[in-house]
Amino acid sequence: MDGENARTMVEVATKNVPIKEVEYYGFDFYDGPNFNRVRDKLERTGCKFKLFKGDTVETLPKAAKALPKMDLIFIDGGKSYAEAKNDWECSKALMHDGTAVFIHNYYFSGVKRMVDEIPRGEYRVEIIHPHDDPDTAMVKKRK
Repeated sequence: MDGENARTMVEVATKNVPIKEVEYYGFDFYDGPNFNRVRDKLERTGCKFKLFKGDTVETLPKAAKALPKMDLIFIDGGKSYAEAKNDWECSKALMHDGTAVFIHNYYFSGVKRMVDEIPRGEYRVEIIHPHDDPDTAMVKKRK
């Protein structure tokens, strides 16, 4: 929530495309001074970005209607089934054939239940077990 993950994702993206082509969309509560911290870090990268403040259950369904298709989506939101389901449903609409969606904290029961319900006939789902971070699901459309 301090913008370090956002900055890192932007830096990694610049290995494949020029910074002027990188667009970052962040959804979070951005409590206290965190909004300014994240904004400042993203401004220093030179990428295009937009931050959405509030609960994704409210902000994401509205924003998803106007956002472009994404190459990478990182879901690290609420841990309840309803919150995880909302974030996934909205993210599906933002996918193109090459999009990778990463769903963090797979070990939480609500997140795990939602991920386990993703139809394997339509999506490839792989659970990644990083040695220094919680399990994360990677989801891609089947071609």
